[in-house]
Amino acid sequence: MPESGARDSERLFLGTITGTSVDGLDIALVDLSDGIRLIAAQTAPFDDTLRATLLELGQPGGDDLDRIGEVDARLGTFTGQALAAFLSDHGIRPERIRAIGSHGQTIRHRPEAKQPFTWQIGDPNRIAEITGITTVADFRRRDMAAGGQGAPLVPAFHEALFRTESESRVLLNIGGISNITCLSADPSVPVSGFDTGPGNGLMDAWCLRHRGLPYDADGDWAATGRLLSDLLTILMTEPYLYKTPPKSTGREMFNLPWLESQQSLDALRPQDVQRT
Repeated sequence: MPESGARDSERLFLGTITGTSVDGLDIALVDLSDGIRLIAAQTAPFDDTLRATLLELGQPGGDDLDRIGEVDARLGTFTGQALAAFLSDHGIRPERIRAIGSHGQTIRHRPEAKQPFTWQIGDPNRIAEITGITTVADFRRRDMAAGGQGAPLVPAFHEALFRTESESRVLLNIGGISNITCLSADPSVPVSGFDTGPGNGLMDAWCLRHRGLPYDADGDWAATGRLLSDLLTILMTEPYLYKTPPKSTGREMFNLPWLESQQSLDALRPQDVQRT
């Protein structure tokens, strides 16, 4: 795209998210002038140290305030620099962007606590300072303050993009944690959504432990295993799966200690556990 200054009719926005899988920083440039049009997108990979630290902070323990503060600043700086490079690569001046929406990295999500809370880091002040662009962040906590779960975040987007009066739809989003969005064809029925349970997060953690790889590319390793129906039956007894929505969850519940607490896995082939 050729470089140029701001245009009154343009409504260009940048969005960023890391997600529960912590694969990297996903960046999207969208034009909202007439509907939703994706202009460009890419993922800025984390270095191994930053990714490992973010994953560690997502689990209870090893998360003192000094460490959180440092990583909050580091992720904010990384995000700002990645966005500046993204704009430069695409020949777009920062003044053409109306705003940046930065989700940040969730390090704790406790919707069932006595005082429910959710916490995302990635200092938006640093993003704004580096890019010179108005930055919007902290999307979840107002919803929680209003009595919501603060998650999942995507149903509003799904409604804008996929809702139609010709049919009812259910959308499945498989991230580190999986969630669904329910879109009724009846416009009087509000959109709803909830986290269904684990997605890629458990598989990524299991693959890292046994293969030293951050994820099972194309499911190739899992394809060498076989389904362990007895293990699956045990895993499916998890009470969260049968809890009535609204509900949300995260790495705080569905992690390797949770998996290993269900049944001894020592006698099982790792690829079979991955397949299951």
